[in-house]
Amino acid sequence: MGLEFGHNLGLRRALRGLPLSPLVPGYGRLVARQRALGLRHIGDALVERGRVLGVLDGVFEEGGARRRQHIGADRLRQLGAARGGAYGPLLAQLEAVQLRDPAALRRILLYQLVELLQAHPQGSDPATAVALGVCPQEAGPLVRVAAAHLRLDGEQRRAVEELADAWADGKVRRSAGLAALLPAGGGGDALLRGRLAEIAGRVKEADDALDAAREAEQAGDARAAEDCMLRAARLASDCPRALLGLVRLHRAGKGDPAEAREVLTVRPAPETVTVALSPAPPAADAANSRRVLRLTRVPGGPTGITEITDLSPSGGWVDPSPPFGQEVRYAALPLRGGRIDGPPVVSDVLLVAPDVSGLRSTTGRGRIEATWTEPSGALGVRVQLVGPAGPVDGADVRTGALTATGLGVGAYVLRVHCRYRSPDGAVIESAGAEHPVSVDPWPTPVDRLDATAAHGSVRFSWSGGDDADVRLVAWPAGPPEPGAELTDDPARPWPAPLPWAAGEDGGLVPPPGSVTRVSALAVLGPRAVAGPGLVVECPPAVAGARVERVGGGRARVTFDWPAEAGEVAATVEQDGAGTAHRVVARSTYVREGLYVDVAPSAFSVTLSAAPRTPDAVVVPPPGGAVRVPADIAVSYRIVPGARRALRRGPSLLRVTLSCPGEVPDDLPEFVLVARSGNGRDPVRPRTPTDGTTLLRVGGGTLSPGSPVELPVPSDLRPPYALRGFLLGEGAADVRLDEPSPTTLVVR
Repeated sequence: MGLEFGHNLGLRRALRGLPLSPLVPGYGRLVARQRALGLRHIGDALVERGRVLGVLDGVFEEGGARRRQHIGADRLRQLGAARGGAYGPLLAQLEAVQLRDPAALRRILLYQLVELLQAHPQGSDPATAVALGVCPQEAGPLVRVAAAHLRLDGEQRRAVEELADAWADGKVRRSAGLAALLPAGGGGDALLRGRLAEIAGRVKEADDALDAAREAEQAGDARAAEDCMLRAARLASDCPRALLGLVRLHRAGKGDPAEAREVLTVRPAPETVTVALSPAPPAADAANSRRVLRLTRVPGGPTGITEITDLSPSGGWVDPSPPFGQEVRYAALPLRGGRIDGPPVVSDVLLVAPDVSGLRSTTGRGRIEATWTEPSGALGVRVQLVGPAGPVDGADVRTGALTATGLGVGAYVLRVHCRYRSPDGAVIESAGAEHPVSVDPWPTPVDRLDATAAHGSVRFSWSGGDDADVRLVAWPAGPPEPGAELTDDPARPWPAPLPWAAGEDGGLVPPPGSVTRVSALAVLGPRAVAGPGLVVECPPAVAGARVERVGGGRARVTFDWPAEAGEVAATVEQDGAGTAHRVVARSTYVREGLYVDVAPSAFSVTLSAAPRTPDAVVVPPPGGAVRVPADIAVSYRIVPGARRALRRGPSLLRVTLSCPGEVPDDLPEFVLVARSGNGRDPVRPRTPTDGTTLLRVGGGTLSPGSPVELPVPSDLRPPYALRGFLLGEGAADVRLDEPSPTTLVVR
């Protein structure tokens, strides 16, 4: 029933034996898609689960209700619509293959099945073919013929798989090279045998055309020689002799005037070379209307030929990997129907030695810093920096960068040459990239900044910045590092000088409650250098301060606690006792109050919130000091008179002044007032006018250590009560020390 290979079954051109080659253009892409899907062979994509393949007289799907169905273009189209997704590209390519050649699908499937069976340890067992999805009735004949089929090594298998692509592209020389790896006669594959014969015939035609071209060239007939070379190139598009002969003959004859209107230009870049034809062909036809080759000159060897297929977005072609350090030409050959259709347009010789790219520089104080990108094929660079006084030595050159310091002001030129290794081992250099740069004058930076606080202001001093406008500034977002070089940039302008008011001693008064990072900035024209900085803190002022002596050498201090202050510092200044500091926390102040030790002399108390910033220059806020005068006291006593017989003599008023230090000129006047009583116990006078004034002692008559004694008038009728008062402008600053009220009652 025809269940063995060799029967005349199946479609027209169906195989009578096993194929040795798929002979399908694009087979490499097909296999890549197949393997990406994890398929063993293309048959895995052609049948549904649970069904098997028939391959003896075509490609069939067997099993299921329909039993046996031929797999052709229609079925492939149905499978593509049903499966879609990742299977779509593979099934679409198989459909295109089937439409071009109805026998090609079976050739591919049999080629892959035989390869799998020959590589399998049990490849001669029909069960192996069944495991690969082959119909059990056809598994036996398949494994028998596969076992007897010619086995290919790796190089031969590559040759049979690439042969169809090389032939389809017109690469006859490559096709002949692949054919030479295969057994003579095609190993029993009739289709392959015919293809090998076609290749041999095409090679002979191309060789005959080359021989005719050589003879015409020797006879001096350049036009005939060029025509023969063109015919050889059409027959074998990859023939080096034909391609190089076309370039040589066309350049020697300079072409005819009509062809000379086209020019092929090359533009080197750091990593590529752009090839452009003028006038430029339409972008859509560039790839199909021209074939571009790179011709590489190799000293002592054959000229290398490389086809350039990458298109440039701006028009023309791009050589993505030109040979560094070598001379090249480019040739554009016109095409018609994929074949060379005329003499080439040839570019001038180009030495592939590109310069660096992205050469840029920045300058600073006597400094130039430059960066660049070296081409990947460069051995290195040679850098030269020339200034007003000639070449500059001592620059630090490293990969892709240069730093030169200690430079004078003026114009400089930076030249960077790339170095390459030529094929003969010599080192060649690029033309060189040139970059002008100017070193501008910069200010001398401030190297030290100091501050001293006194009298509610701060005075600054610094060293350095001799040729600059030194500004004291506060950066809004943090100061730059000292020594940082700044240019006038609108995106980050320099801050204005400190807007602090001037103090009485020439210092600056910071706002109360402020903490300011003050930095020095040396400015010279549009350039500046950041200097050092320090922190100035002016704690917030303390309001409502009151101080009163409470005896025992102490004074009580009260005030309104400032908001957000953790501690308050009290500074006591007193003549003869120096300066004392006391810091109190809010909790302690609320619980215990604030007391300070003082002497009887005058003193002042200054209150301020304690600084919150370590190592800050602290400037106390203006005001906040409370002045307390010296503890001046006037005491008086009534001294009873001496007894005379049965009566006492008149009483005496003794007034005593206690005053530390010098006696002020504005001591108050002392008055003694008496008030009679209607009852048994007289009432004490409440004010200086609440009674009768008995005695007056002027402040100028009082002095420490010299009490004043006056007799108390006795013309008042007892009982009455006495009391002393201080009158005058200085009365509030003098304490009156009164005796016991019982000693001031006269009965």
